[in-house]
Amino acid sequence: MTETTLPLGPLMLRLSGVLDEGRMRKIIGCSLLMWFFFCPNAHAEDPLAEKVMILCYHDIPKEVVLDEYAVDQSTFVHQLEYLKTHGYHFVSLEDVIKANRHEKKLPEKAVLLTFDDEYLSFYEFVYPILQLYGYPSVLSVETKWVEHPSAEIKSPLMNWEQIKEVAANKLVTIVSHTHNLHEGVAYNPQGNVSWAAVSRIYDPQKSMYEGDEEYLGRVKEDIATSKKIIFGKTGIETRAVSWPYGAYNMILIDVIKQLGFEAAFTLDDKVADVSNLYEMPRYVLTRNPTLPQFIKAVEKQFKENERQRIVQADLDLIYDPDPAQQEKNLNAFIERIFHMKVDVVYLQAFSDDDGDGNVSSVYFPNRVLPMKADLFNRVVNQLSIRAIQVYAWMPVLSIVLPDKKKNEELRVMSAGEGKKVPSRAWYARLSPFSKEAEGILVMLYEDLAKNARISGIIFQDDGYLNDFEDFNPAALDSQRKVTGDSGLAYDQWTHQQKEEWTKIKTEKISDFTIALKKAVLKYRPQTLFARTIYADVLLNPESEEWFAQNYQNCLDSYDYVVVMAYPRMEKVDRSRKWLQKLVNIAKKYPQGIEKTVFKVQTYDWQKKKWIGTKEVLEWLRTLVSSGAHHIAYYPDDYTVDEPAADTLRTMMSTEYFAFKRKLTAKDLLPVK
Repeated sequence: MTETTLPLGPLMLRLSGVLDEGRMRKIIGCSLLMWFFFCPNAHAEDPLAEKVMILCYHDIPKEVVLDEYAVDQSTFVHQLEYLKTHGYHFVSLEDVIKANRHEKKLPEKAVLLTFDDEYLSFYEFVYPILQLYGYPSVLSVETKWVEHPSAEIKSPLMNWEQIKEVAANKLVTIVSHTHNLHEGVAYNPQGNVSWAAVSRIYDPQKSMYEGDEEYLGRVKEDIATSKKIIFGKTGIETRAVSWPYGAYNMILIDVIKQLGFEAAFTLDDKVADVSNLYEMPRYVLTRNPTLPQFIKAVEKQFKENERQRIVQADLDLIYDPDPAQQEKNLNAFIERIFHMKVDVVYLQAFSDDDGDGNVSSVYFPNRVLPMKADLFNRVVNQLSIRAIQVYAWMPVLSIVLPDKKKNEELRVMSAGEGKKVPSRAWYARLSPFSKEAEGILVMLYEDLAKNARISGIIFQDDGYLNDFEDFNPAALDSQRKVTGDSGLAYDQWTHQQKEEWTKIKTEKISDFTIALKKAVLKYRPQTLFARTIYADVLLNPESEEWFAQNYQNCLDSYDYVVVMAYPRMEKVDRSRKWLQKLVNIAKKYPQGIEKTVFKVQTYDWQKKKWIGTKEVLEWLRTLVSSGAHHIAYYPDDYTVDEPAADTLRTMMSTEYFAFKRKLTAKDLLPVK
C-alpha cells in the first residue's frame, strides 16, 4: 500500500479531507510474572475490588529436563516457603467464589495455587507437601489424557484412582481442563495448527471452515463430556474450567454457564479480580525460575510499561497468485521481521492495490467483501509462533461495498454552499451515523476475529470526519440536537453550533469503533486496540473540527493511540524539535506516554523515494530520548531492504530493552 498524497499543512488537510495512511495477548514471562500484582497502580481501577494472584504450575519433577513448563521440587518448596514467610495467604477456589458473592473477604496478598494436566508428580509430591502446609490447590484434569495421554506429554500422569483420592481431600478442588481441546486443529488451508477451543477447523476436502453451529456443537460436547466423566469417576461436580493454553472466547463462556460452571481460568498478565469469575487470569511459571529470580519478581515494583517496537507492514507485498512464490515471499518477510527482533507487527488484513486505502477486498474469509486470498491467517500464524504479536490493520469506515447503489446510499456526505453531495475526500467512507453501515462493519470484524488469532486491532486513520461532513440522512436526528428544525444550511450555522456538531461527530466515530471492538472481543476477549490519529490532533486542539478526532477521547477509549509522526508529510522544517514537541505534549496527559505509539514514515510519497535509514533512525532516537515508550515505522519493504534492517535494528530490536519481554513456552509453541 502506498501513500500518494502529501498535506500542505492544516488548511490543505481541511480542503482535501485527509490523506491516506499507508494492533497473543501480551504475556510476561516468569521473571516478570508478579509485577502487576504489586504495582501501586494495579489497584487504581477499583481500590475496593478484591484481588487474588493465581499461579499456574504443571509438572513438578525432581529434576527438570527439557520441559519449559516444569518447576523442580526443590525450587517449588522454596517458593512456597518464601510466600509463607513474607505475608502471603493461600486461598481456595471456594474462598474466591464466596468473595465474589460477598459471603467472605479475601485476605491481603491472597494466592491461589493451580496445577494443570494431572501430572503424577502432583500425587506423589505436591499433594503431600500441600497437606503438610495446609494449603489449598486446584487440579485441572484433561479427561482424555488420563487414559490416553498426548504423545507430547513426556512425564507420567495420574490415574482415576489417584485423582479420586486427592479429590476427596477438602484441600484439593478438581476442575475441568476440557476433554480433548488441548489437541491442535488445522485452522487454515495451509494446514497450520492452533488451539481447538477457539479455532474454526478447516476441511481441506470441502475447502470450507467450520460453521458457527458446528463449532458450538463441538466445543459444547467436549466440555460436557469432561464434566460427565469427572463426575462418573470421582463423584465430584466440577465448578470451573481451565482453558487449554488460556485460549477462550465469549461463546465458550456462554457454554460453560449453560453447563453449570461457576468460574473459568485463563492465562494472562493480570491479577484476578473476584468480580469476574469467568475470566480469571493466571501466571504460568516457566523455565524453572531460580529462587532469586522468583523473589525479584514478587518484590519488584512495576514502574514502567512494556516498551513496544512496531513495524507496520503491507500484506500486498507478500501476496502472489502463484502459491509457491507467495510462500517464498512469506518466508523472506518472516525472516526479516524475526531478524529485526521487533515484538509487534501491524499487519494489513485487506488488499489495497490502488494505494488509496479504500478497501474493496480482504485477505480473510468473510460475509461482506470479496476475499482476494486466504492469506492473513497464515501470516499471523507464522509470526505468532515466533512470539511476535500481530495487530490486524483494518479500515474503520473506508470499505467499498460490491453493491454500488448501497455503497452510495451509505457514504459520508459533505455540505457546503447549501449543497449535500458525496464526500470527495481521499477516503470514500461509509457514514458512522448509519446503523446499517455499522452492522456491515461489525460482520467484517467478527469474521476477522473468527479466522485469525490476532493480538490486537489497529484502526486505520480513516476514522475521521472533516468540518464539512457528515450530512448523510442517517445523521439528521443528531443534527437536530444542534440546530433544531431550522433547516439552516451548514454555512449558516453559528460557531457554537459547529463546535457542538464536532463533539457529536467525535463521539459518534468513537462509538462506531466501540461496536467493532465488541464484535472482536466476542471471539478474541484478550484483544488490544489501537486507534490511528493525525499529529495535528496533539499539536492543535482546534483540529478536532477538521478530523473529529480528540486525543484525550482516544486515550480513554483504546489501549494505544498511534500518532502519525510524519515529518516529511507534514512539511516540517525542524523535524527533531517537532517530534520532541509531540512527545512533550503527550507527557502532559495522564497515561499519554504509556499509551501512545509514535509512528514515523520511511518513505516520501511526494518525491516517491525512500527516506534515508539514518534519518529515520535519528527520528526514532529523538522520540525515545524525549521519553517515548512505543515507536513504530511505516512502510517496510523486505524485497528491497527498505529501511535498511541492520541499521534500524539497533533502535527497533527488543534485545536492547532494559526491561525486555521474556518469552514463555506459550509464546514459543502453538500447541504443547
